[in-house]
Amino acid sequence: MEKITAIIVDDEKGAREIMERLLADFSDIEVVSNNNSVDSALVAIFKYHPDIVFLDIDMPVKNGFDLVRELKDFKHQPSIIFVTAYNKYAIEAIRHSAFDYLVKPVDISELQLSISRFKALRGKQDLSNNIEHLLSCLEKKKIKFNTYDGFIFLDPDEIIYCEANGNYTNIYLDNDDREKMVTMNLGSIIQVLPNKFIRINRSVTINKAYLKEVNRKAKICVLSSSTGEFEFKVPRHYIKELEKV
Repeated sequence: MEKITAIIVDDEKGAREIMERLLADFSDIEVVSNNNSVDSALVAIFKYHPDIVFLDIDMPVKNGFDLVRELKDFKHQPSIIFVTAYNKYAIEAIRHSAFDYLVKPVDISELQLSISRFKALRGKQDLSNNIEHLLSCLEKKKIKFNTYDGFIFLDPDEIIYCEANGNYTNIYLDNDDREKMVTMNLGSIIQVLPNKFIRINRSVTINKAYLKEVNRKAKICVLSSSTGEFEFKVPRHYIKELEKV
């Protein structure tokens, strides 16, 4: 029986090794290339014409969605299984575009289900339509937030940080509006924000793009934007998360 060929794309060496070990349990799958960037993955796709690409989303320089954009006009379009740390914003776009995905750390039973779905749908999916739908979803950058009067749409790139205010949340913006109060608690807000946001204490989640400084000794972090600088206390266990940024 002809083997299913696959490539792995993840900037983290450990994650690539784990995925390769998991796939080694499938006798009908052959990993033909292991890549740490979108550019090297594109070269491998040209060379090997793999059946499946196991694709990490959150990578530096170019992310997984950038690879999808570049695949749009390729003659050979492999099936894509996104592999990502849980992020509702990204996963909803993937799900609505009929792509498959796995959540890190990857569970072997979930991997088995993904491969079974691939086999069942092999040759039946129009990946070009899926790609168009996914890119359309991703381009809808603004996120809907409920307010007293109805709802507002905000660009996550302009959100500096969100701060809990009882059962509501104050959202601070890098534009003339400066601040918006929404009738959603911080936990609900975090569920709809993209993975560029990180929680730094029980009351505040920040946009990593505005992070200027972390002082381990003083247990503080500083954000900088066009509207000014903002300083927050950061408990020790949250500083460990910031070190991963």
